[in-house]
This record gives sequence, structure tokens and C-alpha cells, in this order.
Amino acid sequence: MATPKVWFITGTSSGFGKEFARQALDRGDKVIATARTISRLQDLKQAGADILTLDVTTSPDDIKKVAEEAFNLYGRIDYLINNAGYALIGGIEETTHEDAQVQFATNVFGLLNVTRAFLPYFRAQRSGVIANLSSIGGWNGSPGVGLYCASKWAVSGISETLSNELAEFNIKVCCVEPGYFRSSFLNPGNKISRDTSNVIEDYEGTAVRRGEELLVNADNKQKGDPKKGVKVMIDVLTGATGKEVPMRLALGSDAYVVIRGKCEATIKLLDDWKDITTPTDVDE
Repeated sequence: MATPKVWFITGTSSGFGKEFARQALDRGDKVIATARTISRLQDLKQAGADILTLDVTTSPDDIKKVAEEAFNLYGRIDYLINNAGYALIGGIEETTHEDAQVQFATNVFGLLNVTRAFLPYFRAQRSGVIANLSSIGGWNGSPGVGLYCASKWAVSGISETLSNELAEFNIKVCCVEPGYFRSSFLNPGNKISRDTSNVIEDYEGTAVRRGEELLVNADNKQKGDPKKGVKVMIDVLTGATGKEVPMRLALGSDAYVVIRGKCEATIKLLDDWKDITTPTDVDE
């Protein structure tokens, strides 16, 4: 009988995080589920998970203490799932400096600090898999949700670099870029709108408002099934597909279409401007 693997998952109070925990437990693996409010994890505890309080925006030293506590539970961590995050809604000009700081503190710096806290254990093991939840928003600057998209671009870039830096330690890094899944992500309270006192009337009827409206209308109508999406992620991360863990994973039928379209448009843009932008080398 195979030794159970150990999963450490951030943001497990709802959405992908909670579903990750449930499916990993169903596999017979060990799960360390975390959230800012531990009372929201009691159902996972009853299902067999260990639960720890973790606010990814807290200090790096506090996060290191949580990582140490988690590692000591089983003497190893096999999978780190950086799932915690949220979407800030609003035009970029309408969002404040503080809004931007909080968005990046959760989606980017929190992910970085959690990853840094666990890497010493992974390097000592010479093994481990890290999955960073990005988004199709990491490919397109969508009006009305620009800071969220920017944070996910950062996650994708960090993940790609980590994949290259950690390969020699037998540590795999996968940047998961989901499309629209019918989770609680867009529910009121999970997404955060910019301060209504900072609304700029000039944006009424523009792409910003249309983007905001799209997100409101998409809530609970997304095409993706979270259970199916998490199963794919777990199969990919555990090698059940028979393939190597990829650096990037476009998750969902819409993600495939959007990301392929962006790549094709980018190639066309490069080619359209090639004759103007490339004659810049030093004359020999």
C-alpha cells in the first residue's frame, strides 16, 4: 500500500481550496488545510484534515512558524497548493493605492512568503510539487478587474521562474490558469469592489462598467465544474495523467480558447511590427 502523501493548502474555507482538501482526503492522503478563520474549516477537520490558522498577508516570520508546525505533523510536505486569493473589482484609476497594496499582499506577496517558508523543507527532501493558482486573467488585462489581472500576471511570472530555479532540486512548480469555474469566487463577500466613494462618473457606460457587469452576471453561471477542475489538477500534480507536471496548466475549455487566442494575437503583433522593431542591432 502506497504511503499517503501530505498536502498543505491555503485558502480552504471555500472554492477550489476546500474542494482540493476534500478530494485529497478521498484519495487517502493527509491534508493540512488552512484559512484566516479556522472556524470555517470544521467540516474539513471532521473529514480528517488537520487545520491551521494562516493569513497569508501576515509577517514572513509568522508564516515560517506555520510551515514548521505543518512539517512537524508528518515529517514531510509533498504538495504545496497556493490557492488563497481574491479579485478586486473596479477601474484602475478608481482603485486606491491601499487597494492595490492589499490585492498584491494577498495574491502575490502572500504566495511568495508561503513558498519561501516551505522551500527549505522541499530542498532538504529533494522533492515536492508546488501549484500556484493564477488565472486566465494572467493573460489578458480585462477592464474592471485590472489589478487582479496584474496580480495574476505576477503569479505566472514568479511560477515560471521558480520552475526553472527549482528543477535541479527535483521540485516541480505548476502555474494553474483556470477559466471561469462555478465556485464561490465571484460571490458577494469573496470578490471586493473598489470604494464606492471613489467612483468616477466618466467611466459610466465604458469598458470598465461593462467588465464589472460581466463579473456580476457570471456569478453562479460559470461553465466550469469545480469538482472536475480539481480532479484534473490533482491528476496532473500527482502524475496520474502519465505526463510530467507542466510549467503552466490552462484549466477549462474557456481557458484554452482565451489563452490560445492571446498567443496567436501576440505572434501576429510581433510579425506585424517586426520590420520596424528589429533593425536595432549595433552595426558591425
